[in-house]
Amino acid sequence: MKRFKGIFTVMLNSYDPVGAVDRPAMEELTSFLIDSGVHGLVVLGSNGECPYLTRELQMDAIDTVLSAADGRVPVVVGINERGTEPAMELARYAEEAGADGLLVALPVFYQLQEDQVYRHYEQVCACTRLPVLYYNYPSATGLTMAPQSIARLAGIDNLVGAKETIFDIEEVRALVEATDRDFCAFTGMCFNLVAAMEAGACGAICPLPNVAPRKTVELYDAIVAGEAEAASRLQGEVIALAPLMASSPTPHAMMKEALRLLGHPFSAIVKGPLPELTQQQADLARDTLKNAGMLQ
Repeated sequence: MKRFKGIFTVMLNSYDPVGAVDRPAMEELTSFLIDSGVHGLVVLGSNGECPYLTRELQMDAIDTVLSAADGRVPVVVGINERGTEPAMELARYAEEAGADGLLVALPVFYQLQEDQVYRHYEQVCACTRLPVLYYNYPSATGLTMAPQSIARLAGIDNLVGAKETIFDIEEVRALVEATDRDFCAFTGMCFNLVAAMEAGACGAICPLPNVAPRKTVELYDAIVAGEAEAASRLQGEVIALAPLMASSPTPHAMMKEALRLLGHPFSAIVKGPLPELTQQQADLARDTLKNAGMLQ
């Protein structure tokens, strides 16, 4: 049985004016997403600014979301550290805090060989009883792993799946074919969900459901039910929101502005060196939501 499936929202982080985690805003977003039907949450994913947070802020975000979720849906914690020992340290903290799984990325400074990557994941997995997902995001980490190499990682006892933030659906298909039926292969974006699930993916781990959770869950449900016409229509409606993410390689502030426009108590504050919100992005966020019928 697959450990995870469905729509998992990569949560945005909100900060107060002094830079601390804005707990009320995060609690509100957590409950909104769960009430909207998402199947799980990811805290400290790449759109949760995981590489740029202090350990104190990481722990605060983990604790806030886990407390607000209160076991209603699985909460997966993103691990994005520059070394094996720091990754193990955060993995242990997440497990003790009550997380349901880990999404582990490997940012690369030195060029690593496959055996070294395998050893990293082997050690992180060995330090926790939690199920672990491999985060395949080569355009951000600089680490390119072939489907067969990721399938080798699946031989580690508690490495149960992967998030595939890539555009090549055939690579997703190859990973599904190279692993057993219990392996969870997620697409890292909702814009290709129909094609990815046709290739064997079990859902999406994506930030877009922050702003359109019900729509993305409806899309997933239509695909699972085999309702091709509804799925095609809903996929088009989801793609219409692409400017919120695709217009910038670092859309964090614009996504937060979209949440604010939709009535959530979010600010567009981001952690450096991420770029701050521009007026052009604010206008684009408003126009995109208006064009999608989500704003008056």
